[in-house]
Parts: sequence; C-alpha cells; structure tokens
Amino acid sequence: MNSILRAERTGQAGTAYFGRFTTCGLQDDSPRIATFEKPSADIQPRGTDWGIGLQGLGPRNEVESVKTRTKVIAGIAAVLVVGGAGTGIALSASAPEEATVLTETVQVRDVDVTVAASGTVDPGLELGLQFPGALTGQLATLDVAVGDVVAEGDVLATMKTEALEAAVASARSGVATARTTELQALQAVEAAEQAVVAARLAYENVVDDYPSLSGQPNKPIALESAQAGQATAAAQLGAAQAQVIAAGPAKTSAQAQLTSALANLAGATMTAPAAGTVVAIASEVGEPIGTTTIGTQGTSGFIILAALDEFVVTAEFAEGDVVGIAVGQKVSLEFDALAEQTRVGEVTHVAPFGVVDPSGASLTTYEVTISVPNAPAGLRAGMTAQASITTEERVGVVAAPVTALVPTDDGFIVRVQGEDGTITNVDVEVGIRGGYYVEILSGLSEGDRVVTGSDGELPPTDTGFGGGPPENARENPDLN
Repeated sequence: MNSILRAERTGQAGTAYFGRFTTCGLQDDSPRIATFEKPSADIQPRGTDWGIGLQGLGPRNEVESVKTRTKVIAGIAAVLVVGGAGTGIALSASAPEEATVLTETVQVRDVDVTVAASGTVDPGLELGLQFPGALTGQLATLDVAVGDVVAEGDVLATMKTEALEAAVASARSGVATARTTELQALQAVEAAEQAVVAARLAYENVVDDYPSLSGQPNKPIALESAQAGQATAAAQLGAAQAQVIAAGPAKTSAQAQLTSALANLAGATMTAPAAGTVVAIASEVGEPIGTTTIGTQGTSGFIILAALDEFVVTAEFAEGDVVGIAVGQKVSLEFDALAEQTRVGEVTHVAPFGVVDPSGASLTTYEVTISVPNAPAGLRAGMTAQASITTEERVGVVAAPVTALVPTDDGFIVRVQGEDGTITNVDVEVGIRGGYYVEILSGLSEGDRVVTGSDGELPPTDTGFGGGPPENARENPDLN
C-alpha cells in the first residue's frame, strides 16, 4: 500500500520535500515504519533558509554531497487518517541527512614555515652622548638644536671650565713637586755614594798606616773612627736610595692626576663622534648636567644623535618562533603607515635573553633586529612594521592541507576519498608544517583526494556508509 509522506526540512534554498513511502502491512492504529525512496523529480522547494557550518574550509576546496540512505520511523507522532474502504496515511518525518564533504587534491608544491611579529622602526644608528661622569658643572654653551644635522667632529656643547682649569693647575703643581722630590732624592743618593767612597778611602789609609802607629795611644781610636765613618756613609746612601724609590710612585700618581684633569677639561667640550641628526637635548645653558639624561627608543644621554637616513626594525618574537631565527635570514617587511611599500631586510641580531611579559601572561619574547635596505620615502622612527621570516622551506614535495590531518595517539591519519565516495583512513608521516599545507613524507601520493571537513556524518571507512575517524582520533585545532 502506498502512502504519501510530507517531510519538511530547511535547506540552503529553503525546501519542503514530497516523496512516496512503501509501508508495511500493520494494523491501522499501529506505528508505521516506512522506507524513504528517492524523492520524485516534482519536489517543490519551500520553507525557510538554513546555514551549514562548514569546518576547515580553505583555498581550493571542492564541495561534494554524500546522501545516506535513511530509515524514517513514524511513531506516535504520526497522523493517521482512516476513511471508507481505503486507508490514507499522512506521515510527517525528517528528510534524508545530507553530509557536505570538503576535499582537496594532494599536489606537489613548496611548503614553508613562516613566523611573524610586529616591530618598531628605529634609527640605524642612535648614540647617547654624555659629558664625563666625574663632571658635575653647568652647561656653558649649546651650539646645536633638535633637528640639526651635524658632521663628525662638530662641537655640540661645552661646560663651564673654571673649576676644571683650576684642577689642571693643581695637578701640574703636584707633578712638579713630585719631580723635585725625586730629583732631590737622586742628588742625595749621589752625595751619599761619594761619602761612602771617602769613608772607604779613610779606612784604607788608617789600615795602611796602622803598623807605623805602633806604641801610640790613639792607634785603636783611629781605626774605630774609620770604621764608623764607613758605616755612617753606607746608612746615608741607603736612606737616599729609599727616598728615590718613594719618589717614583708619588710622581706617577701626580702625573695620573694631571692626565685626569686634562681629560676632564677636554671632556667639557662635546663633539659629534659621527655624522647624524640631533634628536634630543636634555638641558639648557646654565643648568646642571651631571646626571641629566633623556632617552628615545631606550637610548639615554645629554644629547641623542641618530642617523635618520638608515633604519632598522626591532621586533619581539615569541619563544616558540625564535628558535628557527638566525642572523642572515631574509625578512619580508611591511609598514603600517606606508601602503604597498615592502622591503626585504635581513636579521642582524637575535637577543640571547628573553623578556617575560610584565602582565603575568607567562609569555616570553626575544628581540630581533632587522636591517631596512633602501628605506622608503616617508619612513620615520617609531612607525610600526610587520616582519615575516621564513625559517624552513621544502621545494617540490608532496603536500596536503593541514586541515586534513586527524591527530591520533600514534601520530596522524588522513581520510582519503575514493572515486566511488568511499572514505579510507590512511596513516601518514608528516614533515614541516606551514600555515596551510603540511609536508607528507609517506602515506599519500600526488592526486589523492583528502577530506578536509564536512557538516555532517561522513560515510564509513571502506564501506560508504556512516563513518568518521577512528575511535582514538583527537580533534584537529585547525578545523575549529
């Protein structure tokens, strides 16, 4: 007995399906079990729109529909209409479920791993200039203003030098005194040496004349006197030599004090160590400058000098990304304020120590310095730049979308769709993982069609009905 089924379902265009069921011969007051046959061609759409949440939709995905055969049970909710010698049964039921499968063909392509971070444009050269730390005087002259371009050796500012000049004079006097003391000690040594010679000659004379003095009462006294003269002369020589030794360090110390005083006096005049532009000045004429500093981009000093015709980008990369970054790598640079102005820079420095996020987010970043060749017109220090670095690259390898990977306890599987729609789970070994594609080392071949997502239950593996990934499969975060 044929009956009419009216099954409503919302569809992409809004649909109401009408089809025929073949019912089994049950009692009129019993639930009817009907098997849905293929909807007739005269089905007319009606109803409200719906939305399909497609997961893993990526570039070059192809969408296919897999219609699964569905058994509809019309139970207590069935509406039974009985009349006359014939019986007509109208059933409200669900239409067949339709799974929209997203697939992509495995191809040979290039795969790369790229890391990115925001950064700040800084001058290529930034110098913090300061008067010598020992100086605590006041600023006497200021010969430049912010924005001035200077050449190497140009005078920038001077300090008051009265006290410094007095210190130089005092140090010079100290050196002169030390030299005089040393000279006097040397002269004393010379005199003592002559006295030693004279005492020795006197003693020798006494010894020579000693036999002729036999019987004279002062004979022993003469010998003792000569011996005492020798001892005295030797002691005086030792004392003079000690004075010379002591005079040496004193003279050295006095000379060091003079050198320092002269350096301080010279340091009171600040000159440019390199060509550049004055970007900051800390003090005005007449103000104390001993400890005054001002900083831009972390550089401090009394005057900040920068090379504004050369720039670098300083970017903070996450610890998980910096492991693949090395000096010499090429960097793609874009500047937020300068549309369509891109440059290819180079990594010049990678910080050896990371900085922990002070907000307590447990995020550690590493500072990477990148050169900016041929800086575009209008680029200024402090602007924001976007830096992208390719840390790994594979050329001409078998690759599949990352969204096709299904993590398992043993690695990854990929769901491969055959020409007949059958879904097969295939174990794969992966290599480097790019932003959208992953290198496939084994398990897939060029031309295989892999499932990247669906909005419903997939056909089972190897049979074409029901299905999905294996029980030990885990969620792939790239599908969310």
